[in-house]
Amino acid sequence: MTYRILYLMLYLIAYIPRPVGLRLGESLGWVLYRILKQKREAALNNLTIALGDRLGAKEGQALVKKSFQFLGRHFFEVCYLIRFDKEKLASYLEFKGVHHFEQARAQNKGVVLLTGHFGCWELMAVGIGYFISSVYLVTMSMKFKPVEELVRTLRGVSGNQSIPKEKSMRRLIQILKQGDPIGILLDQNVDWYEGVFVPFFNKRACTNKGLALLVRKTQVPVVPVFIVHQGGGRHRIEFQPALPWLSFGDRTKEIEENTAQYNQVIEAMARQYPDHYFWVHQRWKTRPYQAWPRQQD
Repeated sequence: MTYRILYLMLYLIAYIPRPVGLRLGESLGWVLYRILKQKREAALNNLTIALGDRLGAKEGQALVKKSFQFLGRHFFEVCYLIRFDKEKLASYLEFKGVHHFEQARAQNKGVVLLTGHFGCWELMAVGIGYFISSVYLVTMSMKFKPVEELVRTLRGVSGNQSIPKEKSMRRLIQILKQGDPIGILLDQNVDWYEGVFVPFFNKRACTNKGLALLVRKTQVPVVPVFIVHQGGGRHRIEFQPALPWLSFGDRTKEIEENTAQYNQVIEAMARQYPDHYFWVHQRWKTRPYQAWPRQQD
């Protein structure tokens, strides 16, 4: 019942004309910026860690506010996915670098699409499903199951399927053997036993090592992909060249260095479009255990 109520709410919101809805989304983001003090402070702290060397206090506050407004627009974009079909999305979505995906897929090993919580990532997933290829999306389980079911439904409107990340390695290998693409968002904090501590901006972040383990085992190509707002309600989905596997003849070093490479790709996009990034997440929450004095990062 809760799922149906939430679905109906989003469906009704989707009847608001999109230009109006996107403006309402910015207003919603401004309200959230004002009332969610802890999230606002967390975003500012993260932004200071990441870009403090180039931003003053006023610039940082303004950027946090813009990122909240971007999240408000993202919410409305997600609502429109319920009602809008492929033809409607074609009116405000464009693509760049699709040949990078096609070249990777021609290797017949499957493809991993690497991205982060950047731009309207839910719109990107649905757009790729409609126009490029359906994708198996590796997702984290949510505590509130009706919301998880609703998000799974939204992502599936264009043929995508969600795969819970918990104990998913064997399933992902099977999918890749079928030649199908997998989508992974790699920029969330994980517990120490799930990840490796590698640089993300100016501080080491515990980053999920599962992708590097998967690529090391399967040699599947990894293609970064991001969605960039073009103004006027338009978005461009950009595929980047496949990332090379960095070999060192040492398993531990390969996992660390390749995971660091994945972080660098996400960091580069967040540096270029800082208002697009999801700064409210506690990306550096898990810290290395320090049993002896060592240089602080």
